[in-house]
Amino acid sequence: MTRLIGLDVGYGFVKVTDGRAGYSFPSVVGEGHNKPTFNVMSDQLSVVDDMKIGIDDELYFVGKSAIRHSKFAHRDLSYTRAISDDLETLFFSALSPFCNEAVNRFRVITGLPVERMHLASDLAERVRGEKMITIYSEGNPHEVKIDIDAVEVVPQPLGTYWSVHLNSLGQISEPMEGRTGIIDVGFRTTDLAAIEDSEYIPEKSKTVPLGLVTAYSDIASYLATTYGLEKESYDLDSIVIKGKINVAGETIDITEIINNAFQKLAVNILVTVNSNWKTTDFDKLVLSGGGGQSVSDYVLPKLSQAQLTNEPITANSRGYLSWANRYWGSLNE
Repeated sequence: MTRLIGLDVGYGFVKVTDGRAGYSFPSVVGEGHNKPTFNVMSDQLSVVDDMKIGIDDELYFVGKSAIRHSKFAHRDLSYTRAISDDLETLFFSALSPFCNEAVNRFRVITGLPVERMHLASDLAERVRGEKMITIYSEGNPHEVKIDIDAVEVVPQPLGTYWSVHLNSLGQISEPMEGRTGIIDVGFRTTDLAAIEDSEYIPEKSKTVPLGLVTAYSDIASYLATTYGLEKESYDLDSIVIKGKINVAGETIDITEIINNAFQKLAVNILVTVNSNWKTTDFDKLVLSGGGGQSVSDYVLPKLSQAQLTNEPITANSRGYLSWANRYWGSLNE
């Protein structure tokens, strides 16, 4: 059986779904090891919270386990993500929770920022075909084959559009007439995608180097200056979510600092939107992405026809799956 997958390999987080299950984990890769680790709560961990993968004779921790266990861990924010094999590692790691057989066949819809679509064929070539990987479950390795016989790469924000207008089977669930603008605020980039009567308009779409990492930089500078704390971007994820840091056993609330950083990011996003679009020409503006969720309180009041999409963090991956079912629907008939 060939399984259809919607996979969003974001700069900040990877989101993946097959329609029955969905997972999200930080886009962090680190060197692996086989030293024993002991966790009283290991039986309660999600499969993506304890991810160790062997690929091409290399061993990696991925996501939360990379942050926790790797001496050298990193989140690749480079333009092409071609400095190392991190993109492939994240891609195959995202498929690993769906590998229940010795041979696992997939067709995948994934995305790139709208102005990175010239890299689409390279991305597809990097991941298409057969790959042997080793999955570690509670420390026990087992080898499986991943066979990807088709990969379609689409402009990233179309996933959000499809998640709004298509159901999980790829059927139209909401009218597609009119002009819609998707404002997809990710970790490293913000994508503006224009769609008219269901058709994507590349000439009216744009990618800008503005995202959560911009706000994270402000927060990191504050922590370094005020408390002498040097934090990588992946260390800030939980701090931003909780709004607190621990310094020498003392818990300090930094919600105001975080809110100020997001407010400044929102102003930059609004300037970008209004500089590239005449917003009154749009019937609907849809805010999406993890960054979209973070700045929504500041952005939505300034754009009268704007709305925050349902479950914005995973909207693209869910929309990709809807498109996969519409594009390859005969597989499920």
